[in-house]
Amino acid sequence: MKIGLVLIKTPSFSEEFLISKINILQQEGHEVILFAHGNNSFNMCEVVEMPKVSNFFFLQIIKMTFAYLTITIQCPIIVINFLRFEKLDGRSFRQRWENLYLGSKILSKNLDWLHFCFTTAALRKENIAKSIGAKMGVSLRGYDITIFPLKNQNCYSSLWQRVDKVHSISHSLLKKAKKHGLNSSTMQEVIFPAINTQRFKNIKLKDSFNSKKTIEILTVARLHWIKGLEYTIEAAGKLKSVNFNYTVVGSGVEYERLMLVINELNLKNKVKLVGYVPHEDIVPFYEKADLYIQYSLEEGFCNAVLEAQSMGILTVVSDASGLNENVVDGKTGWVVPKRKPALLARKIKQIISMKNDKLNLIRLNAIERVKNKFDLSIQKKHFNSFFNENLFQDK
Repeated sequence: MKIGLVLIKTPSFSEEFLISKINILQQEGHEVILFAHGNNSFNMCEVVEMPKVSNFFFLQIIKMTFAYLTITIQCPIIVINFLRFEKLDGRSFRQRWENLYLGSKILSKNLDWLHFCFTTAALRKENIAKSIGAKMGVSLRGYDITIFPLKNQNCYSSLWQRVDKVHSISHSLLKKAKKHGLNSSTMQEVIFPAINTQRFKNIKLKDSFNSKKTIEILTVARLHWIKGLEYTIEAAGKLKSVNFNYTVVGSGVEYERLMLVINELNLKNKVKLVGYVPHEDIVPFYEKADLYIQYSLEEGFCNAVLEAQSMGILTVVSDASGLNENVVDGKTGWVVPKRKPALLARKIKQIISMKNDKLNLIRLNAIERVKNKFDLSIQKKHFNSFFNENLFQDK
């Protein structure tokens, strides 16, 4: 089959979940075309550069005119169908023609499937698949389902009417999507994120906390309010009797705010924001860590939590959305209600005081579960079935 994947921009090679999806589809014999704002160095598959909007009005008029002429010559019937579907959706004359420009590169391609890798990537492109006679799929991810619809009411109403099959990275996100209008009768499949368990592999189990002078705590996350880092730092401030270092790997807009919290709590010698680290260089941080914390306010699933568990690091997460499915409380790690730093601090102290044989059982359970449930080889089988040709029967 010929499958078109739509992204905002071409993925970097650290975005393993996108790279693996392309690899999986190609290995199964599918032709993949990526529609995105381009990176000329990305050569895994054909990349079609999506139309850009210029800040200069007259330049934009020229670009749109050229796009209209090209697409009309290439496939006039498709253009007519697309504009008709847009009109039936109640879009204005201007919106219809703007959307034709935005989708022109995809409309010119003959595809079996058009799949939007993020839900927001489908906005204003909902009628493309139907216009070219392709099936339409979409992937649900954290921000798109938990945050974006709160600011944009009913933003996915047209999408839910058109989509043939929905992929979600967790059951929690699927439930949220239904609250935002996804019809229960629409075909759905939960395919969990996956990691390379051979790369994120435990070398040896950690020594007892009693034998360590300093406990190393780690979080890998962008510096954004949704990651709950301020609450995690507040919890660190309550670990008065614990000698620890807390390292946060990641960059983002909340750097100044978090530095202020660190200074106010007198944690400058305890908490370090080390900034951005390329994904290929992240393993040494896991190898050094004794405890991994992901105390997010919302989280679709979180690959970093899978990586930490696969490395045999004791893991504590919040009860935000997909994290409940990522970690099994008391068996492969611990789940703590979000926005409760005092409770998080108590849980950390409790873990540190536990016997090492009990902690090693938690570590081994986590390693085994990630290997058996979240390895890339398992994801390969599920993604191949998602685009199964049997779906091409009439609804």
